[in-house]
Amino acid sequence: MQRKPDCVMLAAGESRRMGKWKLLVRLRGKTLIECSVDGALGACGRVILVTGHRARTLEAIFGGRPDVFLVHNPDYKKGMFSSVLAGAAHVETDRFFLALGDMPLVGERLYTELLRYKDVPAVIPKYRGKKGHPLLLERSVKDTILALGPERTMRDVLAQTATLAVPVENRYVLVDIDEPEDLKKITEETG
Repeated sequence: MQRKPDCVMLAAGESRRMGKWKLLVRLRGKTLIECSVDGALGACGRVILVTGHRARTLEAIFGGRPDVFLVHNPDYKKGMFSSVLAGAAHVETDRFFLALGDMPLVGERLYTELLRYKDVPAVIPKYRGKKGHPLLLERSVKDTILALGPERTMRDVLAQTATLAVPVENRYVLVDIDEPEDLKKITEETG
């Protein structure tokens, strides 16, 4: 039986636009980061949670969970790709997801839906013509990521990678929570 894929989840940022650290904001009785991690774990064997800012807080929340592997990125201020590099270095599965910790409503169903697509290095969910997250990547993409420096981006990686954009009905593949208005809207939608 094939092992469930790893999920590299980025949770290193400072939440400057939010005005407070957004990963601890509560939604549906949990923190945003717990919602994001639990959604991924429905389809993934483990989440490789990349920390940076407030790493000890995330260690306190997830440190005892065997299905969450914490990786601290000391260079998180160099940008998001530095966290991608830190997390990808620990991927052990043939396929893996790359997800954002501030996208709490993606959910297990979407991860499972993307897993249906095989034999393509990168699968990207697309809602109404716009590409979103999480990305489903083959192990070969990990090698491409690790060959680049932290000043690069995932766009650089995907420019060198065959991709398949998959239409999905889950608009939350586009909804990350960056500003107070984003949080207000998502709270109103989910009750």
